[in-house]
Amino acid sequence: MFQGGLGKRYATALFNAAVAEDVLDQVQGDVVSFARLLESEKNFHSFLTSLRVTAEDKNDLVVRAIGDRASGLFVKFVLLLIAKKRMAGFPEIAAAFEELYEDHRNIIKVGVVTAIPLEADLERKAKEMIERRTGKTARIEKRVMPEIIGGVIMFADDKIIDGSIRNQLAELRKELLETRVS
Repeated sequence: MFQGGLGKRYATALFNAAVAEDVLDQVQGDVVSFARLLESEKNFHSFLTSLRVTAEDKNDLVVRAIGDRASGLFVKFVLLLIAKKRMAGFPEIAAAFEELYEDHRNIIKVGVVTAIPLEADLERKAKEMIERRTGKTARIEKRVMPEIIGGVIMFADDKIIDGSIRNQLAELRKELLETRVS
């Protein structure tokens, strides 16, 4: 991993270049797709980060793998990371780029945890409510955790709204324990 914000600097450089070339949305898609590829194909990731493999071999593979699928800017960026021996830091770069992109596009990421899968109608209503309250476009990331028993927990902008049954039971228990009986 990078130290001292180097990943953020690389992400900012890519972001600014993508804005300047008017290919921001395409580059954002390339970043997300490439991050998923590195995550799912461990051998590909190991190859690109190996110190035993030459930069030329890495470049050839990258050009063959994504050269005609990704924007020219993104391919050049990956080749730069290879040349600078920075491929191991790509996950950090991707996360920083995503933050810059979402801020630029006025998107808020909202985590929603439920005990059972969220129905489409409820997800739509939650998205609309969040968008009304924040004035931003909401991107919902759903997770199912049966241990919350019921209700919903929402995470957004360092805020947590815990409406789970488990939390409500814990609060009720606390109140009962604090209540003095005369």
